[in-house]
Amino acid sequence: MKNKNISFDLYRYQILPRNRAFQPDLFGEIKNLEDLLAKKNQIFFQAILNVREFETRKTTIRHKILYQNQNQILYRFAANRSLRRETEQFTEEEIDNWPSFLVYIWNDPSEQFVAIQERWSAFQKTEVIAKSITEAVDEELGKSNLRAHAEALFLEAEFWGLIEQNKGKIRDIHFELITPNMSNISETLSEDLKDFAKHTNTAQTNLNIQADPDSSILLDPNDENLKGLVSYSSEGGGNISIKIRGLSKRIHTKKSKKHIDLTELEIDGKNPEELVRIIKGLLK
Repeated sequence: MKNKNISFDLYRYQILPRNRAFQPDLFGEIKNLEDLLAKKNQIFFQAILNVREFETRKTTIRHKILYQNQNQILYRFAANRSLRRETEQFTEEEIDNWPSFLVYIWNDPSEQFVAIQERWSAFQKTEVIAKSITEAVDEELGKSNLRAHAEALFLEAEFWGLIEQNKGKIRDIHFELITPNMSNISETLSEDLKDFAKHTNTAQTNLNIQADPDSSILLDPNDENLKGLVSYSSEGGGNISIKIRGLSKRIHTKKSKKHIDLTELEIDGKNPEELVRIIKGLLK
């Protein structure tokens, strides 16, 4: 019997100062912005370990830590999805049901990944869980003048394929860019854009390009500025939405999220430490 693939959607979080002009505590460990940025991952990790409950608007979530080391955590989450069924006595009863799924966090300063197992019986969209993670640490990070922003990784080729398929019909493109503080994924962005965002205390930059109503946007895949925006966004630096003539809804790049696949054989029977090693290896 063929082993079933189990997919994990990939997200990257960035940890940014809420206010770059903040006044540090003269008697605390953080003396300036550079100190804060150097310790941001340590602060984030402690905040995530202190979370007692992850929440969403409509569903109760339970969690337990299966494995942790100095910069990685493997969780098992479960969502309350109770079922109603009919009985032989012609009545209905509610059955407790908690479909579970794995969540992996890699808190290395140059990686900062969240991998969330797809489990449709728990949640149809993994971004609900990514959001619940950043919201769960928000108050604790706020005490240190920090905030975490998470975005899905997506396939660059999917974006350019969409552009090619709809040539002559693209009305506007909207970029939502998280101010970068991870040099390994922001090398493609112009220094002017990075400096402008930091000097203006900006957490997110919105860039909208729009054609005349009777025309369409012309996009050159070889344009360095455009390539940089798409490449940075695809690595979890932001989201891109596209308006195409004839379609009522905008198309978002997060619809083509990057994912890693494991088989049931790779998961079943593995101890959590071994499973972490496998997931980390796939992310590398």
